[in-house]
Amino acid sequence: MRGVARRRVLLALLGALVIIAASVAISLVAHNRSSTTTSLQTVPPETGASLLIAVTDATGRDLSLALIGAQERTATVALFPPGLLTVLPGFGDRVISDVTRFGDDDLPALTVANLLGVRVDATARITVDELAGLLGTDLTVDLTSPLVVADGSSEIVEMDVGSAPRTAREIIRLFTVQGVGTQLEWLDRQGSVWRALFDRMNSNAQLVQGVLGRVVGDPALAKEALVGVASAADPQLTAVPAERIERPGGDTELYQMGGEEATVFATERYPYLQFTTGERPRVEVLNGNGRIGTTRPVAAALIRHGFRVVRTDNADSSDYEESQVISQGREHQQAALDARVVLGRGEVLIEVRHPSGVVDVTIIVGQDIPAQEA
Repeated sequence: MRGVARRRVLLALLGALVIIAASVAISLVAHNRSSTTTSLQTVPPETGASLLIAVTDATGRDLSLALIGAQERTATVALFPPGLLTVLPGFGDRVISDVTRFGDDDLPALTVANLLGVRVDATARITVDELAGLLGTDLTVDLTSPLVVADGSSEIVEMDVGSAPRTAREIIRLFTVQGVGTQLEWLDRQGSVWRALFDRMNSNAQLVQGVLGRVVGDPALAKEALVGVASAADPQLTAVPAERIERPGGDTELYQMGGEEATVFATERYPYLQFTTGERPRVEVLNGNGRIGTTRPVAAALIRHGFRVVRTDNADSSDYEESQVISQGREHQQAALDARVVLGRGEVLIEVRHPSGVVDVTIIVGQDIPAQEA
């Protein structure tokens, strides 16, 4: 009799837990489906203008990536070390210098937008030979660090510090040759060239039109950003706050930048371009339907709404009928609900037993989201 009573109590407790869990899940989904806006505080999109210029070599590999932001007679230019590890949405973790090699016109802007949490209105991709060809005459460049190249067992100072006219060939060398030293020293020399280029744009309409003629995105905002940096009295030019990392047995120079550092940098340099004034929820987007080209548009939509995509990959299965938005712990429930609003579909779940310590929200893209749907 005691055993029967105990079993009845146990069954009653289990039943109560099931009812509570079901009611929580139902209320979650109901709340989610009735929402039409997210809780993220976004910055007005009409503020300021931005243009991302990618200078590439003949193979399409990025040599120099410059993000220009302009607002009310002020301008900021950020440069990225080519060995910076980041997420190329839809293509996984790679160095940022690979961003122009996939033939996707929107990928450079999307990658930088995700990395810094800022709006990129347009991009312009141009080869270093094309850029040098637009100059017309020698470009006066004030180098703050010398270009030193190795020659066998010795080193040669190919270009010394100071202001001097540089030929088109020398401009190409400054963009393409890292020389002796780190990528950050290389960026410093590239920064000297960018300053000279922006100064030349004030008197060289051909150079301006040559860049604008390669714009993908909003041409009006691209022109506003380019004219803004060219006419600014003292444009701020800096490298993003990336730290060098060491990998056992690796001989490649690699860098990384955390989300917190990126937010601080964007807040200081590009506050008028930030997607959100708050902390960006970390999200991973997993392909659960087996279709090619599924994760990228989903990642793009999330990035534009203030999320930070830290991983794109395949899910454990490719037969998910309905997309799933999984909160990694109860504390990220609101972020999951916000993500569901962005997607406009999907089931909201909460991972309680083993929440991820790397991401706040996991999205498994199901059959209900066709490929290439943003």
